[in-house]
Amino acid sequence: MSLEADATDLALLRALREDGRASVSALARDLHLSRSAVHQRLNALVASRALLGFTPIVDPRRLGLGVAAFVLVTAGPGSRLEMQPLTDQLHTLPHVEYAALVTGDHDVLLLVRVADLDELRRFLLDDLTAITGMRGTLTMLVLDEVIRRPFLLPED
Repeated sequence: MSLEADATDLALLRALREDGRASVSALARDLHLSRSAVHQRLNALVASRALLGFTPIVDPRRLGLGVAAFVLVTAGPGSRLEMQPLTDQLHTLPHVEYAALVTGDHDVLLLVRVADLDELRRFLLDDLTAITGMRGTLTMLVLDEVIRRPFLLPED
């Protein structure tokens, strides 16, 4: 089921992006809608799977995860067309916040968060090298996160 989000739906999502803990009453007041209209719209966004859930946003550094790195993974010969075994193994890796299959010279992009460089080293040399079907990696340390949004809307 898909949903054509109108300007009010987008305003509702924008308000939730700013404060995911906002009450329905506060959302109704801020958007000049009734509480029942906000409920209906939230239910429609959830039913259409445009809104997948309500998740807290955390600062990884405050939780002891002060090092972030992007790791580009290259699959071995013949593995590129059969990515399922590789992606199944990626689910078992610790420290991976995000993983995506990508185009270009590499096959997978990982966002990894760890406490320190020693932990990153262990991840790269122990955990990641245990993945079968992998030919190589390229690791880029994140120096500073300049933009970090929980999600984008069509007008962003």
